[in-house]
Amino acid sequence: MKIYKETKIGFFIVLIIAFFFWGFNFLKGRNLFTTHQQYYAIFNNVAGLQKSSVVSTNGYKIGTVSEISFLKGDATKIVVEISVERQFKLPKNSVVEIFSSDIMGTKAVNLVFSNSHEIASQRDTLPSRVADDLSSLVSKQIIPLKDKAEHLIVSIDSVMQIVNHTLTPKTQQSIQNSIFALEQLIVSEKQKINEILANIESISGNLKNSNQSITNITKNLSSISDSIATSNLKKAIDQAGLALAQTNQILTKINSGKGSIGKLVNNDSLYNALNHSMMDLDSLLIDLKSHPKRYVHFSVFGKKDSKPSK
Repeated sequence: MKIYKETKIGFFIVLIIAFFFWGFNFLKGRNLFTTHQQYYAIFNNVAGLQKSSVVSTNGYKIGTVSEISFLKGDATKIVVEISVERQFKLPKNSVVEIFSSDIMGTKAVNLVFSNSHEIASQRDTLPSRVADDLSSLVSKQIIPLKDKAEHLIVSIDSVMQIVNHTLTPKTQQSIQNSIFALEQLIVSEKQKINEILANIESISGNLKNSNQSITNITKNLSSISDSIATSNLKKAIDQAGLALAQTNQILTKINSGKGSIGKLVNNDSLYNALNHSMMDLDSLLIDLKSHPKRYVHFSVFGKKDSKPSK
């Protein structure tokens, strides 16, 4: 069978067009020999995301961004179509996240798989979000530092104003005079300061030399404390407490007039009787001193028979 020249040319032209079409889609991130599934996500702002941007999960590329367009009838919403290789099954409610893939801010899509056991269908609309890029994170960290720095500068400025108002020429001269006086005092008292430092050094040396004695004293105190701890000190304290309690009971009974001592202390009639007896005894002693013959008879030569009374 004879093939005409025109047929050969036509075949090569079709082949070139097909190759060009494949190459164009390949450069856009589409592989015509691989089956993909499309999913959608709606954003208010795509943050610079472009077609053919990488779609990955856990850092591994599984597809590309195939289309970006406004939502029909709503110019505030942007629809992003992603093309994912069919071998990867997306769980329902997986999140389409736009993030910065490098330090230059190149945008890409990260698929955050959910824990759902149900698989999303082709052309489903998935939840979306935009992750903070490096500049946003830096701004969040820098802005608080900037505010603190501004407050610090304001505080320093206020302090400097106060210092400027306080440090008048007279105040500065007073400070200089005080410093000069302090220098003169240090110079004049240098010998005494040296003597004080020498004494301190001598005291520290004595303490160092007495270290063994101090150690022995500490050991003795420890031994005494151990002896007190091992002695029956608690029992002695308990007995003393019991004795004090009993003494308190006795004093309470005496104050309330119970018992002989209580009656003696609290009975006024007994006091009055004793007082009266003492007064009588005092009168008797006075009378005995004044008229001893009434009570005592003395005879140098013996007792004489008394005359019979007439």
